[in-house]
Amino acid sequence: MSEYILETNGLTKKYGSFTAVQDINLHVEKNDVYGFVGKNGAGKSTCMKMISGLCHPTAGTISMFGCRGNERDLSREGAYAHIGALIESPAFYPNLSGYDNLRLIARSIGGVTKKDVEETLDVIGLTSAANRKAKGYSFGMKQRLGIGAALLTNPDFLILDEPINGLDPQGIAEIRELINRLVSEKNMSVMISSHILGELEKIAKNIGIIHKGKLLCEFNKEQFLKEHDGSVLLETPDADRVKTCLQEYPGSVCTENDKGQLIISGCLLPFGSLIRELVLRNVYINRIEEQRMSLEQYYFELTNE
Repeated sequence: MSEYILETNGLTKKYGSFTAVQDINLHVEKNDVYGFVGKNGAGKSTCMKMISGLCHPTAGTISMFGCRGNERDLSREGAYAHIGALIESPAFYPNLSGYDNLRLIARSIGGVTKKDVEETLDVIGLTSAANRKAKGYSFGMKQRLGIGAALLTNPDFLILDEPINGLDPQGIAEIRELINRLVSEKNMSVMISSHILGELEKIAKNIGIIHKGKLLCEFNKEQFLKEHDGSVLLETPDADRVKTCLQEYPGSVCTENDKGQLIISGCLLPFGSLIRELVLRNVYINRIEEQRMSLEQYYFELTNE
């Protein structure tokens, strides 16, 4: 049985008559990267604010590290002492250096030493730029500095709201590498939200999809890939030979699309073995590729968008 570092039950937030999120049941495993997927306005930030203690839920309960109850019961001396959060865009004093910005945050937190700040700068890869003014940082460097502020207390659970939003490909890769190192080297659990589905697909182990304030589903990425292993697209002038070959493998279905390409589904042969069998039967292959459902495709099917 998985050990959850975070569970929510019926988490709901209302602003007057408007319901921002309703009956959210989240499950984040220990040493996991949990991807929280949804378009802007879906309710991701609202959920993360409630989990990190920045706003109170209207209804529902939160459990972190075995501490159960409503949000008000998760004291700063209890569960909240073990989490770090970057919600929305980080804000810094532009005329102070990255190091001085983190030192100010460390003083406000209390119990964070100069050595902790220096080690954090090393973890986020900003040691060489520590004495440069923050206004001269690139957007990606500012995002990493924001993550650094959340890491100052060496948390067990890190909550990151849209940390790759607006970054260029290099910045996205840097954030992805940083998160992977935090999980593998520091045994952290990370909850990361984004509407960039392709990037979350690369980094997350478990994924939750939120839409219009409601959690549509949670699933394990590895299991998702197995269940949506998909079909094989094949271009060949030897369609009859292909169909004869597949008769030896019960469950295999071969159809033809409007472009004259063969679509093979239900075949239990691994992709490489299928190619080998076709070649042994002298099937001429012009093109062959696996057709897998991506997270993005699944999201659009699920949300009917």
